[in-house]
Amino acid sequence: MESLVKEQPRVVHEFQKIISSNMLSHAYLIDSASSKVRQQMAIWLAQSQFCDNLVDGAPDQTCQKCQTIALGDNPDVLEVKTDKRSIGVDDIKFFKKEANMAATQGKRRILIIDESEKMTVQAANNLLKTIEEPEGNLMIILLAESAKQLLPTIQSRVQIFHLSNKSNDDEITALVNLGFKEEQAKRALKVTDIKYLEAIDGEKFQAYTTVITSWLKEINKQKINSFVDIQTDVMPLVENKDQQHLFFDMLNQIFSDILSIRYNLEKSTLTSVDILSNKSIKRVIQMSDDLFTAQQMWKSNVSFQAILEDLSLKFVD
Repeated sequence: MESLVKEQPRVVHEFQKIISSNMLSHAYLIDSASSKVRQQMAIWLAQSQFCDNLVDGAPDQTCQKCQTIALGDNPDVLEVKTDKRSIGVDDIKFFKKEANMAATQGKRRILIIDESEKMTVQAANNLLKTIEEPEGNLMIILLAESAKQLLPTIQSRVQIFHLSNKSNDDEITALVNLGFKEEQAKRALKVTDIKYLEAIDGEKFQAYTTVITSWLKEINKQKINSFVDIQTDVMPLVENKDQQHLFFDMLNQIFSDILSIRYNLEKSTLTSVDILSNKSIKRVIQMSDDLFTAQQMWKSNVSFQAILEDLSLKFVD
């Protein structure tokens, strides 16, 4: 509790006021920060609905009911998690059915959907029906990297809380222990979630930065061999889906950095050089849009290598 209050005081105190006033909504969307912190916030909110020692709207997190929720053993608190690239409509239907059963440990049931941005359009629309017409005393908590990744219809029907993106000291320390330099760890946590960094070290993170930069420099020169670079330079580095996700996040950040350099905005994160100097701002924005579309295709299980090779051709065109 102390750690969460220290890291996210504004959101915690806002929820305390809402809980104390008995004004909780039936659907929330919590975004930003890391997946670890988002998860902690959702568990804290769930504990507030069962805790025997609630004080000023805050659970003590030490009573048996709070501990049971923290361990994932409360049948009234359901969590949707997946290692797949998407959450399908059948997944949502199954958990909705479970969530709509009568509560056994308290007065309500809680459905937490982690990485809710992974929901397919069909899954999101199916969940939307429940958000619009909730059954029983059900609370839905959606967790996402960014609220903007969810359908506008979902965003408009839930209460959104944005967590602080200030890096957690524990996460920085964890990355330093993995071989990251401290400043490098801080930059990396601005780019992506810690769960995509824990399986690599600082040297590999730098290798990713180097290979992306080299690829984009070839594209900037309109060299068609940038297509070949994907197979020879990128694919040997990227070993699994989490690393593919990290690659996309880093590529998105570099595009953001380039636009920041062009517009003289805040300090860039991964590159301080405009490596697409031969491309107009309009073209860079179009390339960024192409990248977004490509990432959606990847989430639909299209081959990572095929997507990057296609981007190479589009970017050079």
